[in-house]
Amino acid sequence: MTMRSDDPRRTSDEPPEVLTPIEARQGSRNQMTRYVLRYGLILVVIAFLVIYFTHR
Repeated sequence: MTMRSDDPRRTSDEPPEVLTPIEARQGSRNQMTRYVLRYGLILVVIAFLVIYFTHR
């Protein structure tokens, strides 16, 4: 965990760690997450519609 310089929990006199955007991201920038969330949401809506119309 990187603490800000004004954080009261900070005990050392070391300068705060500065990360580049790539280092801070710690993951890939592919678009797979967007597709998984989109299609997962669509499938959940379809499942609820099927349940709603079959149990009416």
